[in-house]
Amino acid sequence: MLRDCDYRRTAALGTVVIAVITGFVASVLTIPGPVTEQVVPPVAFIGGSVGVALIPLYTSQPRSTPAVLRQTGQQVGLACLVLIGFAAVGVPGVPPVTTTLATGGLLVVALPAWYRVCRRRTRSHRILVVGDEPRLLKSATRSVPTTPVGFLSPVLSDRPIEITFSAQSESPSPTDDESAVVTDGGRLDVDREVPDRRIERLGDPAQLKRVLRTHDVDTVALAFSVADRETCFSALRTCRDHGVEVLAHESLSTRVRSDERVGDSLVRVDLAPWPWHSRAIKRVFDVTFAAAGLVVLSPLILGIAVAIKLDSPGPILYKQTRTSLFGETFSLVKFRSMDPNAEADGVQLSREDAGETDPRVTKVGHWLRKTHLDEIPQLFSILSGAMSVVGPRPERPAIDRELMADGLEWPKRWFVKPGLTGLAQINDVTGFEPETKLEYDLEYVRRRSLWFDIKLVCLQLWLVVTDLIPLTLQLRRTNEDPERHR
Repeated sequence: MLRDCDYRRTAALGTVVIAVITGFVASVLTIPGPVTEQVVPPVAFIGGSVGVALIPLYTSQPRSTPAVLRQTGQQVGLACLVLIGFAAVGVPGVPPVTTTLATGGLLVVALPAWYRVCRRRTRSHRILVVGDEPRLLKSATRSVPTTPVGFLSPVLSDRPIEITFSAQSESPSPTDDESAVVTDGGRLDVDREVPDRRIERLGDPAQLKRVLRTHDVDTVALAFSVADRETCFSALRTCRDHGVEVLAHESLSTRVRSDERVGDSLVRVDLAPWPWHSRAIKRVFDVTFAAAGLVVLSPLILGIAVAIKLDSPGPILYKQTRTSLFGETFSLVKFRSMDPNAEADGVQLSREDAGETDPRVTKVGHWLRKTHLDEIPQLFSILSGAMSVVGPRPERPAIDRELMADGLEWPKRWFVKPGLTGLAQINDVTGFEPETKLEYDLEYVRRRSLWFDIKLVCLQLWLVVTDLIPLTLQLRRTNEDPERHR
């Protein structure tokens, strides 16, 4: 196993060596002429540029595979752009564009593999505690496996909360009320008899990104009083983006996905329910399905747009804010199926989902909603990465808050991308049955596989066809004998 400094040096040295080797190979393949005369200067430029560009990956701790893949691609791309820019202005010795592109292609494969080899699996030892409630901060700090590098919290009071506990205990009971948290910008004193156990406050939760970088944090322990999207899930998103492991206080266990207990009062958060290769396959399936769907359905899309415009005044498309991965929001686009002022009185579920008549729904809108064709524009959201083909249906933030206030474990749905269809939709479960819908959504997360996604998509397409045929026949009969259907 490598220590912090050893890992950093090994990662940096290996990056430069691999960049030089791949640059040499790409130069030999793309630059004609003697190797010693034509290849050496470009290789030196490549090694130096890549070595500098990948400095953000030379951390004291190895990051997760998805984070390494993402960061490597970004930084190698940056290095290639710099080299192409140098070539464009005629800097001597810079590799040709073809060599740069070939090197970049090799590096995005070789470097993640190298970091994977370097990666070690040991107990985390650079831990940061983040929270907003003194009691939970104390409890989480006692439960972490080693002394934290510090903690982040808002300014909660003007004076410290005085308590002490025995130095013999590394993890006292979280209900023990003997510790001290200074919440006005001071420190958390978890053991007065051991000075180095005094944990400094490093700022507020909004500074999490900065502290992760400056202190090489590999694990974050969350101690928030509420699992809201603005603070708690924002911290989860930041940790996911930086490849940082997350622990959470047990009071949040009903709102996050957890797989094991840590210490007296923490659980380990499962940020990625599926392995990275499974997510990669799912993404390929999403892009292929969405792109093919837009091409095949393009004539139907044009026809629907014309029908909406002729049926009622207002825009063709309707935008609505929905919840995505880790509580983020995005603009979901649908074909408009209601009057433009349908939600002037606030957000509400359509009564059609409960089998009743909703006067806000237009004539064409009723047909679109019955056949789910109003969802077609969401294929663009799938291409952009905000949605997946299969997953929990995204809900509006206002309704999310209502369901969370009712005590449902609703945020557990936020650990996977929302989908165009899902297990709940296949079983005809609507928003009027949130408990049942949540059960189906969490069951999908447990059972998810490529073949399961394909099965659900086929079932959804079959349901659309079976709904579309009778409606089409009814519409044709109405056009043939309009007097009869008045």
